[in-house]
Amino acid sequence: MKFGFALRDFLNDPERPMYDQIESAAQVIRRSTSLGFWGAYMTQHWMSHPTIWLEPFPVLARLAGENSTLKLITGVVLVPLHNPVHMAEEIVALDHITNGRFIFGAGLGYRNKELEAVGTTRKDRVARFEESLGIMKALWSGEEVTVAGKYWNITQGQLGLKPLQQPNPPIWIASQSPKAARRAANLGDGCLLAPQVSWADVATLSESYWKALDDTNARSSGMLSIHRCISVSQSRETAVREAREAAEASAAMYGGWDMQERTMVDLRLGSGRDIHDWAIAGSPEECAEVIHDQIEKTGIGYIGFTFLNLPRDPERRLEYLQYFSENLLSHFN
Repeated sequence: MKFGFALRDFLNDPERPMYDQIESAAQVIRRSTSLGFWGAYMTQHWMSHPTIWLEPFPVLARLAGENSTLKLITGVVLVPLHNPVHMAEEIVALDHITNGRFIFGAGLGYRNKELEAVGTTRKDRVARFEESLGIMKALWSGEEVTVAGKYWNITQGQLGLKPLQQPNPPIWIASQSPKAARRAANLGDGCLLAPQVSWADVATLSESYWKALDDTNARSSGMLSIHRCISVSQSRETAVREAREAAEASAAMYGGWDMQERTMVDLRLGSGRDIHDWAIAGSPEECAEVIHDQIEKTGIGYIGFTFLNLPRDPERRLEYLQYFSENLLSHFN
């Protein structure tokens, strides 16, 4: 079982100088593997005021040299917002900068403001995503590429450098519907479920993903990954209270971004959600039990954590991570 954490948890304070936050994140990265973490991830949103979402590629490039074994993950990059040639070049560069430790988490996006900024709409996202991913894979082969597509045209294009990982860095595709889970099985190397997805729907989507892999005899090569919000404390009551407070703020943000769509599973973005239906909250032993149960039920191979009760003070954050490691991750050694 592999575990990661959201770098944005350490890079989202509007009152603290960002360079100082980046240095604190670097300190966390240096400590992360000794604490039991396998990966760290950055996600993407544009024009996110009043919240802060630093761009994933430069942040991961900055932090790559702080740890020689940690996997660095985009969790996720919104593919329809990008030119696929530019993105293919960026990913090749980051794959070499990380010495082959990069994982490409890829998603569709959903915010109209972001899609409008690049001249597209929600209805074009899937086709744009699939065409872009096909172009990137072709370019990563190192061969000359000519494409006359619906969205992109390339004439005899060829990258100067191939990815270090062959044929390309692992591709984990974000999935919030059964159809998207099947897309992940057919086009990617892993399926990545968002933190808003309920545990019941994790089971539904994982079933769609594993069945799609079984249909092509590719189950052994699959990876089911999830991002999950977590609150751990010696006191169950404290952990649940702090989780609920943080979850309400998150629900308000995502609800305002019009994330829920008809084809998705119910993301329950409104207030009043039962925290235990979709997050992990409680004592370390209770949290470990939830994780063990989900591994057994769904075949999860990786969980990336967003910390709902992470202290604001940088020194106390390191103490929190030490506690998290010694009392929760130790159950999975």
